[in-house]
Order: sequence, then structure tokens, then C-alpha cells
Amino acid sequence: MAVVQVEELHRVKKETEDSQDLEAAIQLLKEQREAKALYEEVRVLCWVPVSPGLHNKTAVHVKATWGKRCNKLLFISTKDDASISAVDVGSEEGFKALWNKTRSALKYFYANFFNDYEWFLKADDNTYVVLENLRYMLRAYDTNDPVYFGHHYKSKGGYNSGGAGYVLGRETLRRFVEKALPNEAICTSRRYGEDFQLGQCLQAVGVAIVDTRDHLKQGRFFQQHVREILQNPNIHSHLVYYPVKKDGTPDSCCSDTVISFHQMSIADLYMLDYLIYKVRVFGYIQPLPLRVPLPPDLQGVPNRTLQKYFL
Repeated sequence: MAVVQVEELHRVKKETEDSQDLEAAIQLLKEQREAKALYEEVRVLCWVPVSPGLHNKTAVHVKATWGKRCNKLLFISTKDDASISAVDVGSEEGFKALWNKTRSALKYFYANFFNDYEWFLKADDNTYVVLENLRYMLRAYDTNDPVYFGHHYKSKGGYNSGGAGYVLGRETLRRFVEKALPNEAICTSRRYGEDFQLGQCLQAVGVAIVDTRDHLKQGRFFQQHVREILQNPNIHSHLVYYPVKKDGTPDSCCSDTVISFHQMSIADLYMLDYLIYKVRVFGYIQPLPLRVPLPPDLQGVPNRTLQKYFL
């Protein structure tokens, strides 16, 4: 009798293990299916400002790595270059001219691509972006709401860091071009920091900054290199609106659905691309909920999204 019971226990244990493996495999297939669907449903135009001298030095490497996962990738330059989809939007060149280049770029997207994409992502040529995680976060929101996303810096009204990347929806783009740009009193054309000035212009036309942390208060957009933020999670904490979560572990800073890191070298772009999309860890699958949890701070979350989650 005892032998039979032991054999039965082994059989039940084996069936349970098989069931868990099957459940994990099914969850992975669901995530893959959803990711493919989101590529079509959450369309992202990515744009990266570059100078002509960097077309073949940095832009080509963005295009070869994370940029290929955008629905459309454009490099905003002062010289057209079809080989990398670089567009001259009629702006001056140089860091001090970046604000005017940004203004010209956003007007260009509004005139040419407004109805073709739901979201418009700006990143630098030394930013790395995980597009699948960006779409996963954005699926909770409606592009027709006046919102924008990124790494939230403190200031009067706040703004999202340019280096970490920021995302505008259609309504935000429309308000910027139709309401902010024509009004010099609320959206100056003078040469200020591009990310700060954009934040001031958007605030003036009623655009809200949404908390991009995950439900565990871990960040998704980062102005720093991944190495720097892991080694010193509290760096620049006095500048950011949402300080990095502290629980004593180095990786508590960063969400497992992280979206961007900044200050990456060309080698870093390829390294992250390899580690994220090629490396497989045997026996380790970490499923995600198909319905992305809302952030801890709901202040900037539009009513349309809140109603979808709570009604």
C-alpha cells in the first residue's frame, strides 16, 4: 500500500509540473500574440535628431538596433538622406538650435503623419528604447487624450527629459502645433533647452505628464546609462519628480518592463539588443499581465483610462 501511495504521489507531482510548464508556455504564446497585435494597434513614429556628420556614425546604428522596431523611424537633420530616412525640416544645426529643430519636426509630423501613427517618440542617438515595453505601457491610454510620457523632471510644472525619450499622442501634438506654437507668449521660439521648453508649452495648453513608473514604483524611462543607475540608483534624485524606489537592492530602481536608457555608446546599443532579444535563460520565464497595471500616481491619468480600468 505504501509503495502504491508513493507511486501515486510521484505521478501527481509529475502531472503538476507538466501543468505548470504548459501554463507558462501558454502565457508566453499569449504575450507573443499580444505583442504582434500591439505593433499594429499602438503605432509609434520614432524620431531622432542628428546632424549630417552623424548619419553614418550614430544614426545607422540606431537604425540597426532598437530603431528597426518602430513603426516608422525618422532622423531629423539639416540634410535629406534616404539611406537612413533622414529629413531636413528646415532648421538650423547645433545644440542651441535643438528647440527650433524640435518645433519644426513636430510641425512636420503634424502635417504629414498625424493620422498614420498614434504616438510620436523622440529619442537621442545615444538612447536605447525597448519598443515592445513602450507599446505595453501605452496600450492603457488613448492617443486622443492630452498626455505625454517620459522621465519626469521637477521644475515649474515639470517636464520630461529629452535624453530618456518622451512620447506625445495625437491630441498632444495637435495642441502643440495649433495652440502653443502660434502663441509666443506661452511657447517662445527663443533658444532654450528643448525638453524644458516643450514641457512649458504643453503645460500651457493643458497637457498632463503621466507617471510612467510601474505599479511597484519602479522607473521605466531613465536619463542615465543602465550601469550608472544600477550602481547609484539615487543619482540626480533631487532633480526627478519621482525618486527611485529604495529597498536595498540595486535593481529595485528599474521596472522589469523598462523602456529607455540614455548615454549609451554605439557598442552599448548592440550589447543591449543582444541581451534583450537574443539571450535566453534556460528554465526561466517571467510572465506579465496582459492588462498593464496603472502607475502609482493617478493624477495625470486621463478619465478615459480610469473609466476603462475601474468602471
